[in-house]
Amino acid sequence: MMRIFTITFLFIFLVSCSNSDSPLISNSAKDDLRDSDPITSVQSFSVTGDYNGNLWKSDWTSHVYEALIDQNSALLDNEVSTYDLSLINCENYNTFSRENKMKFWALFMASFSHYESSYNPNERYWESSLGKYSEGLFQLSTSDSNYYTFCNVDSSNILNPKENIHCAVAILDVQIDGSTRREGGRLFPSSYFYWSVLTRSSSKSKVINYFKKRVKQKLPACS
Repeated sequence: MMRIFTITFLFIFLVSCSNSDSPLISNSAKDDLRDSDPITSVQSFSVTGDYNGNLWKSDWTSHVYEALIDQNSALLDNEVSTYDLSLINCENYNTFSRENKMKFWALFMASFSHYESSYNPNERYWESSLGKYSEGLFQLSTSDSNYYTFCNVDSSNILNPKENIHCAVAILDVQIDGSTRREGGRLFPSSYFYWSVLTRSSSKSKVINYFKKRVKQKLPACS
C-alpha cells in the first residue's frame, strides 16, 4: 500500500512540474550556464581604423572567438615570444586567462587585417607572381583550403567575413605553432610565412604601432 502511495505521489509531482510556468532550472542558474560559455562570456569589440574611420566590426571579433573555440586552437595554449610581446606592450600575455588571450588574438588580428584589406571584406588583389587572387579581410586564397585544417574557403564564400576569419585563425595557429624549420611563438616571424605585413620591417612597424595605440582601451590586462 505504501509503495502505491509513493508512486502516485511521484506521478502527481512530475505532472505538476511539467504544467508549471516555473522552469525546473531557475533563471539565475541559466545565467550561470550562459556565463560559463567561453564565447558569450568574453566581450566583443569593434576597432576604428586609421583610414577615414574604417571599422573592424564587433561581429568579426565574435568570429575570432568562435574560431578559437571551434578549432580548439593552440593559440590559446602556446607561449608567445616575449620579445615580440614587448614590441606591442603586452609582455604579460603568457600569464593571461583564457578570456584575455581570446581578446588579445582578436585585437592582434584586427591590427594586421587593417593593413591587409583596410577592413574591406570584399577586397580582392591579383597576385600576378602567384597567378591567383588574394581576397577578403585577410587576403586569403581559395587554395589555402588544401593546406590548412579548418580552412574551408572557396570562390563562393571566401569574401564572407566568418569563413575568411576562421581560415585566418587556422593559418595563424600554424605560424605560432612553429616547426622544425620555423621558430614557434613568433607574432612577427624572422622570415616570411604567410602575411608579409608581419615580416617586412616597414609594414611590421605599422602593425606594432596600430596595436599599441589601442591596447590600453581594448585590452587593459596588457598594462
